[in-house]
Amino acid sequence: MAPRKVELEKIANIFNGVPDARLSGKANTAGVITYNFIQPNHLGIFNNLHSTSEIKRHTSVDDSYFVRKDDILIKRLNPDLATLIIEDMSNTVVSSNLFIIRVFKDYYPAYIACLLENQGMTWLNSHIVGSVAAIKSISAKSLAMLDIPAIDYDKQKTIGQMWLLYKKRKKLLEKMIEEDQRLMAAVINSITTGAKEE
Repeated sequence: MAPRKVELEKIANIFNGVPDARLSGKANTAGVITYNFIQPNHLGIFNNLHSTSEIKRHTSVDDSYFVRKDDILIKRLNPDLATLIIEDMSNTVVSSNLFIIRVFKDYYPAYIACLLENQGMTWLNSHIVGSVAAIKSISAKSLAMLDIPAIDYDKQKTIGQMWLLYKKRKKLLEKMIEEDQRLMAAVINSITTGAKEE
């Protein structure tokens, strides 16, 4: 029997990030608040962040918009991966080109991230907003309607942990391939530069 399904909005809060309201020349005036800022190009394929930038604002950001441990980040434009935040990040907000998905207690965040990345992207990409084929944009509404299999928590945990291990293995494999390529280049270089011309 197929598991019961539940819409994502019933098991998680979905937030759009904060607008990138950068200050003009008066950025050094009193009352400016600086936040760490995550943009779509900061998300890595190994469930990692390449970096963060800074954003300066005159108005403070509501607490609910700060990135927390177990938040899932998804790009609004051309969604291709889900990033699970593994540890708390202080004073960090995300761009309005990202969604934050904050899962409720009955669901294992890595399970939801895994589903979003492996099945959700296909579904979301078939519910694209707008007619420009080059840039695919998803809405909070289409995310909210996404069906999630409501399986036992222990099974969710197993799937979620397998997904995190898969990301680690993928990173290790990429490093091994890079090392192999370096070794091959060094061997070729050594033989070709060391060989005497006939």
